[in-house]
Amino acid sequence: MEIYRIGEGTIKAVALDELYGQKDARYWIIATPEEICKNNEYFRFQHSTVQECMSAKQHPRLEVYDDFSFGVLNFMEKNPENNDSNWLTAKELNFYLSPRHLILVSRSKNRLVDGVKREVLEGVNGPYSFTPSLSRILYIFMDRLTSMDNIVLKEIESRIAALEEQVLEDIKKDFTREIISLRKQLLFLKRYYEPLMDIAEGLEENENGVLEEGSLKYFRILINRIQRLNQNVLNLRDYVTQVREAYQAQVDISMNRIMKVFTVITAIFLPLTLIAGWYGMNFEHMPELKWIYGYPYVFGLSILVVCISLFIFSKHHYI
Repeated sequence: MEIYRIGEGTIKAVALDELYGQKDARYWIIATPEEICKNNEYFRFQHSTVQECMSAKQHPRLEVYDDFSFGVLNFMEKNPENNDSNWLTAKELNFYLSPRHLILVSRSKNRLVDGVKREVLEGVNGPYSFTPSLSRILYIFMDRLTSMDNIVLKEIESRIAALEEQVLEDIKKDFTREIISLRKQLLFLKRYYEPLMDIAEGLEENENGVLEEGSLKYFRILINRIQRLNQNVLNLRDYVTQVREAYQAQVDISMNRIMKVFTVITAIFLPLTLIAGWYGMNFEHMPELKWIYGYPYVFGLSILVVCISLFIFSKHHYI
């Protein structure tokens, strides 16, 4: 468990014993679910929230109690295996916010919490220092959940644009798998941003008063950013739908061309089939059967029928 005491313009790492001894100080804590469970006699959080921290399959949401707020968050990462269908993955984090504590609960070390810790400590002690507060640190943490998402969305947009060019150039390839993969990724992002926006709005409402009034503006900024990102996802879903419709239109055009060829062939051989059937009848009195020029006559008639058919189809731009 990492514990930092927040003072007026300072932030200092302290031991667990001080946490139990001080009654008025404010603390930022990074802990595991097991550490929260072990020390819950001090924190006095709802038992159900502690159990949810122990579980890794909770839905993102914000629960507001009289003296604290509990949140379940997901943060987005690229899949190291780079599987197209699971190009992006989500990992769960929890947080508690009370007037005296901000606790980030993580099952293991991760880049997000480490990055926020480094940024806060450097920000307080650096040349452009800011006054630390629990609300400000929580805002920085939630802000980093979406800080790089524009890059992810631009990458997806580039993939969609490249797919659109391929659809128009190479109709013989089946692009169904690529289109489904992109739609799954955008659905994943939509399911990621909507709960995150609900959590930010719940914090901004500040029903239990655990946020300082001066920090509410930061969460309004965060809400606006998440709304823009979610709208970009919806726009990209429309883009993928247009690409899918363009691909389907190209498939239909290709199929129409194939059917046109078969139709022309059928139309040419239909009269030839009629001639073959006509002279294949077993009538006794058919003058052409004993005519010396009967075979050349039928052969020439067939060639004439083919030429007339090709001329008609060519004139009407069927071939």
